[in-house]
Amino acid sequence: MLPQIELFCMGFAAVIDTVLLLVVLERINRPQTAVWLKCALLGATLWHLGSFLHTLLRETKGAAATWLDSACMTTMAGGLLLLSCAILHSGLRVYRTGSIAHPTTDRRYLLIYVPALFVVAVSAGIVQSGSRDFMVATIRFQSPYLVWLIFANLLTAGLFLRSRHNLGESISAARFLLKFSIGLVTVTILTIWYVATPPTARYEPILRLVTNLSPLVPTLVFAWYLFRRRLLPLVFERTLAYGAILLAGFYLHRLTISPMMSRFSEDLQFDFVVLEGLLLVAMVLAYAPLRQRVREGLSYLVGGDVVEARDATRQLSVELSRRATDDVQGIAKWFTHGICDALRLRSSWLMLEEPLQQAVSATDVENETTFSDDTVKNAAAVLAATDFDRWIDRSRCTDQRQLEVLRQLDLIAAFRIDYRDIHGLLLLGTPVSGDRLHDEQLNTTAMLVDQFAATIHNRQLEDARQSAERRAVQQEKLSVLGLLSGSLAHELRNPLSSMRTIATLLQEDIGGNSEHSKDVELIVSEIDRLTATTQRLLDFSRPADATHVGVAPDRVIERLLHILTHLARQRGVQVRTELHLGKTTVPATDATLSEILLNLIKNAIEAATGGEDSHVLITTEISGTAAVLAIRDNGGGIDPELQDRIFLPFVTGKPDGTGLGLYLVGERVRELNGTITCTSDSSGTVFEVMLPL
Repeated sequence: MLPQIELFCMGFAAVIDTVLLLVVLERINRPQTAVWLKCALLGATLWHLGSFLHTLLRETKGAAATWLDSACMTTMAGGLLLLSCAILHSGLRVYRTGSIAHPTTDRRYLLIYVPALFVVAVSAGIVQSGSRDFMVATIRFQSPYLVWLIFANLLTAGLFLRSRHNLGESISAARFLLKFSIGLVTVTILTIWYVATPPTARYEPILRLVTNLSPLVPTLVFAWYLFRRRLLPLVFERTLAYGAILLAGFYLHRLTISPMMSRFSEDLQFDFVVLEGLLLVAMVLAYAPLRQRVREGLSYLVGGDVVEARDATRQLSVELSRRATDDVQGIAKWFTHGICDALRLRSSWLMLEEPLQQAVSATDVENETTFSDDTVKNAAAVLAATDFDRWIDRSRCTDQRQLEVLRQLDLIAAFRIDYRDIHGLLLLGTPVSGDRLHDEQLNTTAMLVDQFAATIHNRQLEDARQSAERRAVQQEKLSVLGLLSGSLAHELRNPLSSMRTIATLLQEDIGGNSEHSKDVELIVSEIDRLTATTQRLLDFSRPADATHVGVAPDRVIERLLHILTHLARQRGVQVRTELHLGKTTVPATDATLSEILLNLIKNAIEAATGGEDSHVLITTEISGTAAVLAIRDNGGGIDPELQDRIFLPFVTGKPDGTGLGLYLVGERVRELNGTITCTSDSSGTVFEVMLPL
């Protein structure tokens, strides 16, 4: 029963030491842990792990088992030597520099670890002895080690006790040094007692177990003092997980494999310990989830890529929140380059579908392969057509079409963007290191993609809100302007009428032979022009007629042509018509439709003036449930800079225009629930009005 308890306790101690060592070696904790503490945890881990394996292999037979047992005993000796050296290092460091984790580098401390090099001589002695008992195999080195252990532990305890006065402001640190000093003295006494105890003593197995576990005491003191608040829950969780795996493997080996292998070893003269080890390695390599976990754990432990990528993505997330007010194109371009830099990729592409229709690429300077936009878009279309949830990982992709596209563009992963009306793909090139992306990197990237899509969507909503506010402000300005212009035009009409009457009488009195007759005629014409302008201002401010009745557009056009034919003749413009509506009517008043068509036809005649074969073509037809009225001219066209703003107030391309005519046309068409479009180039201009029947 006692050997089973000993094996269990040594395995449990090995698990605790291993977990603590892995915790302090992780990237996030490494800068906060002193070098001597890492070495002390490494020494304790080597001692307990070697003791556990030595106890496990003690009763096995065969050359391979003997060789492995010698390696375990060498590991035990190396752990004891490294642990005592690290303990002395800790005493000197704390005494000289206090609680600073990383003081100024002093290479003289390397001399403290010179005794650890004697593990080579100890290993040779263990092999030469041929004994499977650790105490017998190391009998020649026990006295020198006891001298070194007593010197290192007692000197460290004394230095810790003296250092308590330098840490007077920290009560917890002073208590820790006191407890640790007592633990060192206790471990020293136990070690001397165990070495001096004969192997035949009844209490020797119990004393051996207590002595073997004694290095766990300072380890637990360290764990409680350093990790009790921040990392102790993590250590406890991992200890339970690793301990459960260890116990399951141990009892499986003891109850099933060990008895069976012992019988086969005796019959076949073959040591199956090596085979067990090979089977364990083969299981790790064959089972993909286990292989992946081992690989990620090792990469996380020895490399800083994962932690650096985590920090970079966290900063990327914060910066993405700050850039929420930028334009969509700017956010997309920055995000693509940010992902490329955070994950250290050779290239990346961002493809956004309707309504954004944007493609952004980011390429690292080390990337020597370039692809055309059409190639990337075609590849993105193929990936978008395939079925996948959030992302495709090239190392685990089973779809042949997806895998072919990923290889074609040298991609490591592809992420789907799907949030509200934001759809697209994020394509990630291979990392500069040539390795694949870890699960944590894939998950954080997926989170960033979701945040990016939400940011773009919110940016669109904000743009729509601001546009609506601008339109509301513009409408309010126009409303005020309408009131002011109506009042101004009303006030000007009476004085202008009086001035024209007086000027007309004066023109009749002086007659046509007077030298001032042309001046008076000019006055009358300018008064008429001002009167026409004031009438337009009154039309602009007049509310729309809400009483819509049926009116035939063809009849309105024919009536207007009787008026405008004289203007066309004066300007040398031929007006042609192709009217196909007949008696078909639209819901409008005669005055409203006349105002729309008069402005459009008059503008077309004026635009066609001066050109070769100047003409205006007016057509009407039925399209579905709407009447289409089109006025075409062959003039020089409208300036491209004005085409998008042609229906806004006070926008005009005429030197003497007011910019109100087309605005009134657009407003009247909108009041009739119709639409108006303008198409213009160097060959002419077409205004097309669609009104419901």
